[in-house]
Amino acid sequence: MFEDLANAAALRFFVEISAIPRPSYHEKTIADYLEKFAAKRGLACYRDAVHNVLIKRPATVGREGEPAVLLQAHTDMVAEKHSYVEHDFLREGIVLEREGDRLFANGTTLGADDGFGVAIMLAVLDDKELSCPPLECLFTSAEEVGLVGAEKFDYSRISAKYMLNLDSAEEDTVIVGCCGGVRSTLTVPVTFEKAEGQGITLSVGGLCGGHSGEDIHRNRMNANVLIGKLLLALGEHTPFRLVKITGGDKSNAIPRECEVTLLPDDSVAAHNFLEGAKALAQTFLCAKEDEGLTVRAEATSVTRALTYADTDKILQVLQMPNGVLHMRKEPPIMPETSRNLASLRTEEDSIVVKLCSRSPRQDRFLELRAGEEDLAKRVLGTVTYDNAYPGWESDMNAPLVHTWQKALYTVTGKQTKPTLIHAGLETGLITNAVKGLEAIAVGCNIHDLHTPFETMEISSFLRISHTVKEFLRTIHYRSI
Repeated sequence: MFEDLANAAALRFFVEISAIPRPSYHEKTIADYLEKFAAKRGLACYRDAVHNVLIKRPATVGREGEPAVLLQAHTDMVAEKHSYVEHDFLREGIVLEREGDRLFANGTTLGADDGFGVAIMLAVLDDKELSCPPLECLFTSAEEVGLVGAEKFDYSRISAKYMLNLDSAEEDTVIVGCCGGVRSTLTVPVTFEKAEGQGITLSVGGLCGGHSGEDIHRNRMNANVLIGKLLLALGEHTPFRLVKITGGDKSNAIPRECEVTLLPDDSVAAHNFLEGAKALAQTFLCAKEDEGLTVRAEATSVTRALTYADTDKILQVLQMPNGVLHMRKEPPIMPETSRNLASLRTEEDSIVVKLCSRSPRQDRFLELRAGEEDLAKRVLGTVTYDNAYPGWESDMNAPLVHTWQKALYTVTGKQTKPTLIHAGLETGLITNAVKGLEAIAVGCNIHDLHTPFETMEISSFLRISHTVKEFLRTIHYRSI
């Protein structure tokens, strides 16, 4: 597949780690790989209980007195796949496919987020010809589920003054700030009643989905929200009770699929409505990427259903504000605050709803929390919060930014501009923990993160790999 790129060390490492299963909270095997990598090269290595790994490389001759540079990427990946694809993320590696400059997976996420960063760091550590200051390469775990690994790492082991986070998805930007985030769980207690009859299972799928931060402004439809809109419209034609609802999976991914089973009072009216559900669903779509939408309805026998009162509670939850809630008022104009209605699950005596909120402003989080707690009271439920992490913002004109810009121009002839992103990065946690640490975040061109449509531009990946090495060659007292 890569005969034309046989000498690309970073790509070789990307292929190697792609063969290692590494969904969030299951990073033991990739951590084993990193330990063996370090031991084989005689590099100092530390691994903690949650499988964060720190590998240190000494400075090359003549650069021993320079400040250390921290390179950082996360080892876990979002495990998403098409519903028709058979793949066990806990036991199987990613099956890579290539079309020209595009690298993608066979019906699953590619794991370029953040496999590209891990691979480049390995290539840097392995390059005996590279001139560099002391390097501290931190491979963190469980980033995709709330920066869990980074939060638990012992930062007394870090001495670096400068940090290069390799977890961006755009080659032509250098990130100097990101959002904070929090995940919440709304649990709505429900009562099931015996209710034999002919029910209907309504399912939507084929949506593009995407990263719930970086893609939240692209108007891609959330499958859970779409089901909510369809159910609200159905209720205007005939009363019904919910039987089961399942949608979405990952808090940081826009849901692509949702399925609900219901028991209508008037099966004829419900059938007539559902015949036109596909056309109605199309009226809610805004993004071209969602043109693959599918809407299906089929009859099913049911033996129990929620009460009407509990059905109404769930419909209230499905109507909560979703997507971009506030935009920044000053440049760069971009989402400021957002919420992703990430997943719905039917338990034995409750419906569990997972949410992911993002903002750089603490007052916005307080507003969102107040609204969620008010909703929880109205539906007689409870809401809990976890995996909160801070935002981060630094100077767009910092010398570290200029050093990266010069390196990229030297390698590619391209200009790059500093920017902020509406997503979470580990830079916030790490710069809070390591006082005086200056940081930027960079990356290569990766598209449709957190979805089975994820692709990486190979040429961009290789350019960024070379740029990282040029950055390390040129970062010294005079350039900073």
